[in-house]
Amino acid sequence: MVSTVHEALRDLVRDDPNLCVELLAHLNVIDRAMIDEATCVDPTVRQNVSPSLSADVVVLLQRAHEARFVVIVEVQLEIDDDKNWSWPMYAAALRREHRCPAAVLAICPSHAVAEWARGKLEIGPSHTFSPIVLGPVEIPAIDDRERARERPALAVLSAIAHGNDRERGLAVVFAALSAVNTLEEAQARVYTSAIWETLDRVAQRALEVAMSEHTLPIETNFERRMREIFEEKWRRESEAKGRAEGEARGRAEGEAKGRAEGEEHGLVEGKRAGLRAVFAARGFSLDPRARERIDTCDNGAVLERWIARAVTAPTVDVVFEDDAR
Repeated sequence: MVSTVHEALRDLVRDDPNLCVELLAHLNVIDRAMIDEATCVDPTVRQNVSPSLSADVVVLLQRAHEARFVVIVEVQLEIDDDKNWSWPMYAAALRREHRCPAAVLAICPSHAVAEWARGKLEIGPSHTFSPIVLGPVEIPAIDDRERARERPALAVLSAIAHGNDRERGLAVVFAALSAVNTLEEAQARVYTSAIWETLDRVAQRALEVAMSEHTLPIETNFERRMREIFEEKWRRESEAKGRAEGEARGRAEGEAKGRAEGEEHGLVEGKRAGLRAVFAARGFSLDPRARERIDTCDNGAVLERWIARAVTAPTVDVVFEDDAR
């Protein structure tokens, strides 16, 4: 299953193919003056000897409607030695299809994966293959908000690569969130979630403090988006669990009543699990009294209210204080 971060990085190029031109020019791979059009094309890699494969994104760079360069963009979040076999094939197959030079551009937000991807692949005698690697060293750290708003896609990529830097990370994240605020809401939610997921616990906590103390230096809608993201995630999980348990119980009992009761029980239990997960993600430990409050609450609406509060509450007690017994 494609992760939120993988999806977001892939969509950055799909939504803005000119980002590919900008990145390659930044790496001195191409001359921007030689390209006047960048278009996403079919990412399917067709072969005669085995089933077709699909790259993340394929961008065709043209000048005067003539193909000049085809770029196979691969988002690489983990080391995957199978890519040593597929990447050279991608380049060869798409070079043949588009009748122009081809290269794999590996976007690797982590240093370890970037170093792995830089290795030369032995194809045969006197024949090697190397992808173009875009790692944290090559990705610019954008902490200027005006520049970030001019190039939102590059700003999001920058935050994913540099958000955990102890000196500039928070400023880079703030700049990216400012840029994200200029996008359509559906895009903004995907990119906000991806930035959050790539932050380590220290960086997440710094952002939480800025939210709770209302000291975010920009208008980002971050708090609202994160609350909605958490709520949607736990709602989907709890509903799926509820349906599964309800159907299983309904089949076992042979009654529609069992299905309904099972779904309701699963929904409530899923929301309890969601609330515990939010507390855990924020580094909060639960005392016996808090655990009892969660375990004995059978009201789905109350649990949803607690989940929404838990995303930004400064303490565990604040989550429950308006519902004190």
